[in-house]
Amino acid sequence: MKSKTSSVIIRQSKIMKPSSPKFIHPSDKTPKIPYATDQSRQSQLKIKGLSLRIKYAIFTALTVTIAMILLVLIASSSARKVVDEQINQAGSQLVQTLATFDISHWREPGASDRLKLLQSSKGKELGLNAPTILNIIVTDINKRRLAQIYEVDEIILEGQQELPPIIAIDINISEGKYKEAISDNLVRTRMFTKKIVSPGDLKGQGYVRLLLSAKAIDNVLSEIFIAFLLPALLAILVGGVVGFFMAQWVTKPVKTLMEDMAIVSAGELSHKSRVTSTDEVGILANAFDKMTTELVVAHQRELETKALEHELNIAREIQYNLLPKEIPLISGFDIAARYSPCFEVSGDYYDILQLDDNNIGIIVADVSGKGIPASMIMTMARSLVRLESERNLSPADTLKKVNRILARDLRRGMFVTTLYYILNVKTGILKISSAGHNPLVIWRENQNRYELVNPNGIALGFDRGPVFERTIKEENIQINPNDIVISFTDGVTETMNKDNQEFGGERFYQLIGSLHQLESSQIIDSVMTILEKFKGIAQQHDDITMVCVKRTNLK
Repeated sequence: MKSKTSSVIIRQSKIMKPSSPKFIHPSDKTPKIPYATDQSRQSQLKIKGLSLRIKYAIFTALTVTIAMILLVLIASSSARKVVDEQINQAGSQLVQTLATFDISHWREPGASDRLKLLQSSKGKELGLNAPTILNIIVTDINKRRLAQIYEVDEIILEGQQELPPIIAIDINISEGKYKEAISDNLVRTRMFTKKIVSPGDLKGQGYVRLLLSAKAIDNVLSEIFIAFLLPALLAILVGGVVGFFMAQWVTKPVKTLMEDMAIVSAGELSHKSRVTSTDEVGILANAFDKMTTELVVAHQRELETKALEHELNIAREIQYNLLPKEIPLISGFDIAARYSPCFEVSGDYYDILQLDDNNIGIIVADVSGKGIPASMIMTMARSLVRLESERNLSPADTLKKVNRILARDLRRGMFVTTLYYILNVKTGILKISSAGHNPLVIWRENQNRYELVNPNGIALGFDRGPVFERTIKEENIQINPNDIVISFTDGVTETMNKDNQEFGGERFYQLIGSLHQLESSQIIDSVMTILEKFKGIAQQHDDITMVCVKRTNLK
């Protein structure tokens, strides 16, 4: 688990204790999960808007209503067709009968009375009573009236529309509004017109017009509406009630599942759904139970992660406390250090040891690997170096003694690279040994060039004694005024950008030369700034440690 890069800077001019984060036990950070009361659960189950039961009942009632409306429309249409056919058939037969009489029959006196008698007898035969027959008018070819049931000025149908004629018996039919002779009311009327034709006379002798009331159609529609109204209302009522109870039966598992969700959301993660159906809701309940089980596991992992973070924070605090809390103030030397771990804990290590009045020991080490294992080995190495360096002014001898103990405890593949040198502050002479570490960089001010010093040696832990002790060497180096000495871990030169390009050793060495006029702390700050800029958006993948010593003047 990565964290933001943190760093510790120790300068000669100012003693700084490494800052460490505030540590909180996971039991303090873990949110308490309150169990809900019945009142809070009821508030969680409160539905905003219409419930499923109400929606289902409304849907059922609307479905029944639409079905009944369609049924009424279909019945009305069928009844209208039947009544239309009956009226057309009766009217056609009556006007056909009247048109069989010769025109001379209608010119004789009493024609109107005979017409009334025919209308009465034939109308009853055809089922046409007086209210249905509004008028019968017989005219000659010039439309002069010869006989009629009721006296009228003229025959006018308002909004008259022609209907399909009965071609077989040559009868024209039209419909419109006609004013009744008795009441002067406008009624929907259907008029049948038949030409009176004598044998051999193609022109015809006159016309018979029959006006029948179409109110029967409206009456039929009204009767159908009344007949269907009460059953329709009853069906809608029954449908709504049945729909409501069906909705209650269907949605009961859903409500139960909602209650289960409210219980789980209140913190009772061990609760299981009470839904036992095998339909879609049952499948959803099973999925919900699986989800709560996984939630319990995830919650447990979260607690374990928080506990691990707590332990890592403690380890980080301990490791920060193991770093030098102060640097000896040495006249004629400017010393600064920087430590930037990649993770919460690091395998890098540096220390500054006051060996006696004239000698200080400076060590930089890098444990193979990263994280907790590396930090534990780093702690072991630090303790051994501090123990074996007491009253020992030989870096090589100190590393030999450390290796004899450390190598026995390291598993295969684990090792520690180390650069250890002892500075005599009186003479400016460095005694240096390297256990497979990066070279010591020395910037020679009088020669305006850098120098790399890296005596032979293998890493601590590779060998338990003979090979290591034969390999390790020790060199003496003179440090002159304004010379700069930098020891570092490979996290500096192996810093990568987003294109996986390393910063590189040569670039780092040249960079030291370009910064030689600065103080030690400023040199380290500048290097870290340039490394950060080079890295860009890429992640830091290794720990970075640097110790810079600059000789300012001869004592």
